Amino acid sequence: MPTYIVLLRAVNVGGYGKLAMADFRKLLEKLGFKNVETYIQSGNAVFDAKGSAATVAKLISAALEKHTGAPVGLLIRTHEQLGEIIDGNPFAAEAKADGARVHAGFLFAQPPKNATEGLDRIVAQYPDRRDRYHLSGSTLYLHLPDGAADTKFAGKALERALGGTLGTGRNWNTVVKLHAMSKR
Repeated sequence: MPTYIVLLRAVNVGGYGKLAMADFRKLLEKLGFKNVETYIQSGNAVFDAKGSAATVAKLISAALEKHTGAPVGLLIRTHEQLGEIIDGNPFAAEAKADGARVHAGFLFAQPPKNATEGLDRIVAQYPDRRDRYHLSGSTLYLHLPDGAADTKFAGKALERALGGTLGTGRNWNTVVKLHAMSKR
C-alpha cells in the first residue's frame, strides 16, 4: 500500500479555514486509510492508502468539502517526491542553519514560463528585504532571512507573480519532518 503525504491549502491560517487535526485524522481513517498521522495544525498528514495519488486526492477532497461545507485545496506527494524536493533545495545550507527561514511552495501546477519575471518584480519592489527565490517546476523555494511574517512572497502578490498558479507553503523544518514521517 503506497504511503502519501497530503498538504492542505489555507487551513488554520490566520483564523481562516478552521479544521481540527483530530477531525482530519478521523476523516482520513473513515476513508479507509491506514497509519494516519497528522503533523502540526497547518493541514499535513501522512498515511497509507490503496489507489493512485489522483484517486486518493479526489476522495479526500470530496470528504473535506462535505465536512467543511467548502472546497479545500490539497496536494498529494509521495516520500520519493518529497525526497526529490529536498535534494533539489538550492538553499540547503541556509535550511541547515535555520529551517524556519527556508520554505517550499508546493504549486498545484507548473507556472507559466514568464513567472520568474513576476517573482523578480517582487524582489525589486522591496529592496530592503533580503528574500530570495528559486523556481523549479512546480516547487518554489524561498529563503527568507528576515522571516516569513513580512515577506511579499505570499498572498495575492505571489499568486499574480505566478500567473494565477495556486499552491501551499511549508517551512523547511516541516518538509523534512513530513519526509521522515513518510519513510515506511
